[in-house]
Amino acid sequence: MSLTLRLTSLTTKPIWSDEFSTLVFSLGKSFQTIPLDKLISLDTLLSPLQIDTELGITSVAHNLLNESNHPPIYFMLTNWWVKLFSSDGEFVSLWGARSLSAIFGTFSVPAIFLLSLLAFRSPLVGQIAGALMAVSPFGIYLAQETRHYTLAILFVIASLGFFIVAIDKIQQKTPLPFWMVFAWVIVNALGIAVHFFFPFTLCAQGLVFLWFWIRDWRQNYPKLPASKIWQGIYTAALGTAISGIIWIPIFIGAVNSNSGLVDWTSHGDPIGQFIEPIARMIVWWITMIAILPVENQPLFIIIISVLIMLGITGLTVWLLIKNYCYFPKKWQLSWKVLTGLVTSNSAIIILITYGLSIDLTLVARYQFVHFPAIIILISVGFAGAWENRNYWQKKAVIFIGTLGLISSFIVVNNLAYQKPDRSDLVVSAIAKTLTPEIPKLIATVEKTHEQTGEMMSIAWELKKLIPSQNYPMFLLAHKSGDSTIPVNTLNQTLAQLPKPLNLWVVNFAAPFQPETQNCIFNPESKSRVSGYYFRMYQCQ
Repeated sequence: MSLTLRLTSLTTKPIWSDEFSTLVFSLGKSFQTIPLDKLISLDTLLSPLQIDTELGITSVAHNLLNESNHPPIYFMLTNWWVKLFSSDGEFVSLWGARSLSAIFGTFSVPAIFLLSLLAFRSPLVGQIAGALMAVSPFGIYLAQETRHYTLAILFVIASLGFFIVAIDKIQQKTPLPFWMVFAWVIVNALGIAVHFFFPFTLCAQGLVFLWFWIRDWRQNYPKLPASKIWQGIYTAALGTAISGIIWIPIFIGAVNSNSGLVDWTSHGDPIGQFIEPIARMIVWWITMIAILPVENQPLFIIIISVLIMLGITGLTVWLLIKNYCYFPKKWQLSWKVLTGLVTSNSAIIILITYGLSIDLTLVARYQFVHFPAIIILISVGFAGAWENRNYWQKKAVIFIGTLGLISSFIVVNNLAYQKPDRSDLVVSAIAKTLTPEIPKLIATVEKTHEQTGEMMSIAWELKKLIPSQNYPMFLLAHKSGDSTIPVNTLNQTLAQLPKPLNLWVVNFAAPFQPETQNCIFNPESKSRVSGYYFRMYQCQ
């Protein structure tokens, strides 16, 4: 069921700009091959999406590290995977690209079962955790994007497995075997090479270990905790730190560069709007269990959906509180450890949000660092309710699980967790104006490859919707500081084109003055959808 849900309607949603980053870099291509400040055809704009079997993982790493801010492991795997679905010279298969993430997401179901079994020694907890992971709307949302989050989640689960064993060894006062320390370091090193936020989980583990270290120190004061017991943990921490240090210059370079790729995280005022980041984080946690239609819906549907989701949240919290006192003694420690882990992870994200004004709560996907632990904690509460043999509590667990399944269908049918860039809606508007007699131009301001991806998304949807050669031309007017530069580029381009001409300006973040080019605004064309603001001018 998990795989079926994740593969359902896999290609029906539009590709958004971050997914184009994955596709282009995974193919070993570069956004820098797309011409700026000049007219280009639809095929030229989409040319980086064509398979070139000569480009391997070396090209992937080179272009990714030069133009983006992500580590390369997932992109290298995608380079191999997508070539199974398309031949040399063909466009990349969207189903093939997204299916890799869906498969990794499916693997998280048995992985969370094993982690739960390891932590609580309870098949019931593992079964409930697996079921919740299988139908989690948050998990399905991540799995249906050609992005690296589902693979990162697998490494989070694997790292937590070693973490749980290490805590158990501390309690038993026995050292970790060397092979386990080595494997743990390898898992952590690969996790860092999948996503730069994976270290949040490692830091949270470190804070929990610090609590145990202080406890042991106080029990044995003035002696330090036994070195034999902690030696394996020290070694794992050192090995992990060394594996992460090599990425620090790349990460800092990406953050401090003038590329603008991370500027969006600095929007808003987290301190002035103090409650919003915390509220957003809680909302993302809620969607790990259930979500109802709240995007682009009539107000009354949004209100009903929000009330039901709040009710489900209250019911879940009530089940956890109600059954905590009845947890078997063997569950207590693991529960406290995972609670401490989630608390530490949350504190790290909030500290970065308020302290550095880099709001990591703006999007749901960054909450992948909590995801496995939250699923397990909820599963423990549900297992406690189930074992108490209380009729109504069992019904409540079944009800929440059923709503989770319904939520998964809501996500796959694009009623929730919609793509940030709704190029399909833009193309629906543009398609109504396409006629063979009148040339068309779609213009945007290009600051980073994010805007290039937005235009590629429109081009991809046009090619899918209109299988002909009657496509608009495209102009990506580069902007670096002076906002008049892209306007001058557009004016010069318009002066060279035959008239009449239909001009679509999409996300054109510059003060374009259409009257100077004898262009008349079409008021019916003005629209704003998720990811796009666009309007049409008829130029004579």
